[in-house]
Amino acid sequence: MTGDRTRLNRRDVLAAAGRAAALTAAGVVRAGPFVAAPGAMLSAALAQGRVGDPLVRPAEISSRNGVLDATLTAAPGTVRLGDVSFPGYLYNGSYLPPLLRARKGDILRIAFRNELPDDPSNLHFHGMSVSPRGHGDNVFVHVHPGQEFAYEVSIPAQGRQSPGLFWYHPHAHGVVTRQVLGGMSGGLVVDGLEDVFPVLRGLPERFLLIKHAEHDGREIISINGQINPVVSIRPGELQFWRIGHIGATLFIKFAIEGMPLYVVATDGHPLSRPRKVTEIFAGPGQRFDVVAIGPPAGEYPMRTMSFQNQAWKAPDPVQQMALIVADGAEPGTPGGEAEILRQQVAGPRWIDEVRGSPVARRRTLDYSRTDDRKMFMIDGRTMDEARIDLTARSGDTEEWTIVNTDQQYHSFHIHQTAFLVTAINGVPRDEDSLRDTFSVPPATEIGPGSLQVVIPFTDPVIVGKFVYHCHAVDHEDKGMMGIMEVVE
Repeated sequence: MTGDRTRLNRRDVLAAAGRAAALTAAGVVRAGPFVAAPGAMLSAALAQGRVGDPLVRPAEISSRNGVLDATLTAAPGTVRLGDVSFPGYLYNGSYLPPLLRARKGDILRIAFRNELPDDPSNLHFHGMSVSPRGHGDNVFVHVHPGQEFAYEVSIPAQGRQSPGLFWYHPHAHGVVTRQVLGGMSGGLVVDGLEDVFPVLRGLPERFLLIKHAEHDGREIISINGQINPVVSIRPGELQFWRIGHIGATLFIKFAIEGMPLYVVATDGHPLSRPRKVTEIFAGPGQRFDVVAIGPPAGEYPMRTMSFQNQAWKAPDPVQQMALIVADGAEPGTPGGEAEILRQQVAGPRWIDEVRGSPVARRRTLDYSRTDDRKMFMIDGRTMDEARIDLTARSGDTEEWTIVNTDQQYHSFHIHQTAFLVTAINGVPRDEDSLRDTFSVPPATEIGPGSLQVVIPFTDPVIVGKFVYHCHAVDHEDKGMMGIMEVVE
């Protein structure tokens, strides 16, 4: 990221290798020649079979001259995760589909082809502040089997759209769960975060795209379609990691033993300055851009942490997601943590505008379900594509409180705009970045869980009809979604 020429040279090499890897098979993508030669410690671990393959990089499709042209074909395929294989649904034949890479002001021109046998499908560009109308980020388009739809999504050059990590996935109501669980989700990057935080320039960039599958009653968590991959780093080296939970239903808490991370953006929205964290809690759809510093030479497991999600079930067992191996010579560049923490955003941020805007309206949304868990509701109603549930005026800012009466985690996601989290379970939060997806804590014997957010409907680009919902997509499919219309 040290200028356009350097970025293109490095990414072209990595992307070419990634494309070759992605063509090998649907499922686990084997490491290719783009993986750096391992040091002695990693070589020994690989030889002993104690770890998975080195982390692969997704194939990339980048914009050229302001336009990103791509074809995405949804079709059945076989998913292979470690020693497990099962029928899935894939984009372009791969469980790790192409990463789409653009800049502010670009146009995404994507030909979407549905070759699934039975289901309608479509595309949603999660987290993007773009138009929900026509051939844009329009989730009310249903592309039926054998049909094709030409998406044309204009990324505003100015306005609320930030650089960062986003993602794409299907959003045809009622069939989202099996399509995303089957493998239909991929990464999307809007470049430019290095202009916000100069420390990112020139750093090795790694994607850690988390998915999960349900097989024989157990959750299989993968990163870039791999089971327990090895992420290599030199002691003291700075790397730019882009972590995205692009799975269907799983809420996970995870950490790297003995290795903190430095968050620079959440859901594609920069913090005022990097924040040091020792664990991350991620519901489906959430993303974290972070800086990693290579720890002293050794092995550092990235593992899930046990926590109570559903009150009627035991916590999920701890799983190792990846192994970070610190090995090789130190880079010899001073700074490290101090250099990261010195970074600070210059100039105004959207979050400051949101925080300071008068609230035009307050609403309360109630999340609930039936006892048999076959229907999940917002305000006692399930999703109806023929009904507008809420209307907001363009230019207004609103405060919403989401009340969770269910004894399990849900989440809140709204399309087209980010929001500011202001309280959890009634306890005020001083958030330093915006979100587009956030987990809503479960009800307990004390009472319901709650999430309070401030939502700006101030970007004229988003005028139109779109949805808000729980992003555990099985809950969404069973009705926990509503339709919002922003009117001029």
